Amino acid sequence: MKPVGRNEPCPCGSGSKYKNCCLAKEAGSQSDTEEVSQVKATAFKKMSDGLWMDAIEDFKSILDKTRQPTVALEAIAACYDGQEDYLMAAEFYEKALASGPTDRRVDNLYRLGVSRGCAGRFEKAKSAFEECLTLTKDVNQKEHIQQVIEQLESRKDDSESNFFLVQVQLQRAFTDLEAEDYASASRRLENLLCVAPDNPSVLYNLGVCYSFMKRDDEALAVFEKVVELNPSIVAAYYNMGQIWLISKRDFSKALHCFNTAIMYRPDYVGAHHQKGIAYELIGDLEKAVECFKKTLELAPGTKMAEENLARVSASLQKNN
Repeated sequence: MKPVGRNEPCPCGSGSKYKNCCLAKEAGSQSDTEEVSQVKATAFKKMSDGLWMDAIEDFKSILDKTRQPTVALEAIAACYDGQEDYLMAAEFYEKALASGPTDRRVDNLYRLGVSRGCAGRFEKAKSAFEECLTLTKDVNQKEHIQQVIEQLESRKDDSESNFFLVQVQLQRAFTDLEAEDYASASRRLENLLCVAPDNPSVLYNLGVCYSFMKRDDEALAVFEKVVELNPSIVAAYYNMGQIWLISKRDFSKALHCFNTAIMYRPDYVGAHHQKGIAYELIGDLEKAVECFKKTLELAPGTKMAEENLARVSASLQKNN
């Protein structure tokens, strides 16, 4: 199996390139034997492919042979996190902390706090974040960790015991979406629905994933549920309108969705503009002109609206 490339994302989930993360950690210490290095490289590749248990077995097989046990322990913890076994992830982050160098302590304490929080162990999560807070030097990181601690403190008696897990997985889904990995984001959100079936944020972002994946009927069903739960999430109406307009070519339903979005948010620029597109497509050029003018009133200088207004106005004059 081909090892992870130097410029590929590190499989440990840090968000850094492999060469700047786990590969750099290994290079900074004594080298392993060729046999151990090969097993480790293969394990990282399995990890990057989501073969979590296979990777775990490989990493465990070299724990007593590698000269960098912390790297292997962190990778095992990340694999358990990847398959959403947060208690086991926490166990191996604890082992990494016990064996690891001090320069890895902040990162591993933070990851330990996340794993404990996702497992619903809020007091223990708070303890890990508090120690992490005392060690980190980064001002922005300090502020973020303090916010996490305050949230854990304020929600410790909350009946919604999955709130931390929902937030973490949502953030990871956002990262997948930014990377245009819609399949991964949708799987993560689908799994999250098992613990938060009526969470509008989870449902909305799942609908966005389905839209990008051209799974239009599923996207419409999810967006419908979103607005049933929270009608003020006007972006759901807008996205439904886009599906009816572009994919389904049902302009009447598209107009209904855009009008509903505008009813809840009169200054919704995108809805006004797309409403103009829908009117143009059904041949009502006068109303299309009104919509494009409203778009420019709300957002002067919008090039697309200016071009559409000029084109539709010219057609209207020609027809008259």
